[in-house]
Amino acid sequence: MHECLIAFGSNEGNRREAYLGVIERLMQTPGLQITSTSTPLVTDAVGGPGKQEAYLNSAIRIETSLEPTELHRRLIEIENELGRIRRQRWSSRTIDLDLLLYGQEQIHTADLTVPHPRMSFRRFVLEPACEIAGQMVHPPSGKTLNQLVSRLNEADNLILCMGDQLNQEALSAMAAEVRNDSGLQWDLRSAKSLGEFREFETQAKLVAYFRLPPKDLESDDSFQQLRWAAMSFSGPTLELPRDVAQAKLELLAAIEAMNPLR
Repeated sequence: MHECLIAFGSNEGNRREAYLGVIERLMQTPGLQITSTSTPLVTDAVGGPGKQEAYLNSAIRIETSLEPTELHRRLIEIENELGRIRRQRWSSRTIDLDLLLYGQEQIHTADLTVPHPRMSFRRFVLEPACEIAGQMVHPPSGKTLNQLVSRLNEADNLILCMGDQLNQEALSAMAAEVRNDSGLQWDLRSAKSLGEFREFETQAKLVAYFRLPPKDLESDDSFQQLRWAAMSFSGPTLELPRDVAQAKLELLAAIEAMNPLR
């Protein structure tokens, strides 16, 4: 049996009914047993288009004999059965089920990434999860979920960002825009060397790094070292798209998700 963690979210329609529908369907799934559920928590929508209704969020801890792809397929089936319609990214939804953790496995396929790539800094995911699974370990960082929340509480409002020579200038401009648009005292610092990264990594609340450039563009060795250091960071991390406008949206959404829940 594999110990797994699932995140539930809903901000459209009858949120409570959707949650109960998920629990009922999971309980009816062969090879799956619910071991605990967190208290449903109402949170503001983060990062999505337009003004959205608040979300009902919860975490569900299970034991299962299903393989990752089978479990993921079952979660999609439940979403569809309960009326999930996939629209614009981060838009309102009747139901959202994310496979956060599958034991200590790290899975990267075209259809599934586990652990969930943004769970390490999203309070609306971590705080319900910590209620029932605070000692579960987030494999990429090596930290328990409780430790990840503690870092969000204790670290400076600093995002340490790494990019290659192709986007260093864009990073500097984006830093000013992020500070202005977030409306909060956040600092986005660009680390241009491994030494700079080591100097500030203990203070950072989040480490963000850009995706590798296309194969036809060469990436300098220093960026390769920085990227590897960022991926090995023992705290929340975020991979950014190379498009600067999209990267800025990702960072602003991450800031919203790291702010204390209201």
